[in-house]
Amino acid sequence: MNEYNKMNKVKPLGLLSRQSGITILETMAVMTVVVVTVLAIYIGVVYAERQLLTNYRDRVATLLITGELEMEYYRHTRSKPFELQLNKQYILDDTNPEHVLCGNMTVTTRNAQETSNEQLLNYIQLEATFRWIDPGSKKERHIRMREDYFL
Repeated sequence: MNEYNKMNKVKPLGLLSRQSGITILETMAVMTVVVVTVLAIYIGVVYAERQLLTNYRDRVATLLITGELEMEYYRHTRSKPFELQLNKQYILDDTNPEHVLCGNMTVTTRNAQETSNEQLLNYIQLEATFRWIDPGSKKERHIRMREDYFL
């Protein structure tokens, strides 16, 4: 025996024989914690991916409407008539070639008046609405913007 074992009166295999192993309950508890953690992370990633796709489509629809309203502003500054649209189809998302998502844009106009500093101002309201059916939720989504053109 070496001197350490003599001083502490430890048998060479005594340390291993005194330790108890991990019980099945401890193993099950650890596995439960691991499964719950992995499940929470998975759900978070799936939700984030779905939200990212929704935000992307909303942004594309907003850019399409903005572009159309800018074009109408260009026509208005050149004294050209507005070119209104009624359910004109646009591609909203073509990242998956097998399932191209399209939406419809409608641009309407109406005359309005506003009072400012006791003056009556006439203007035209141009309202653009982009509608589509969300493939995930099967619900209709829309983005609406309005631009005022003073005469």
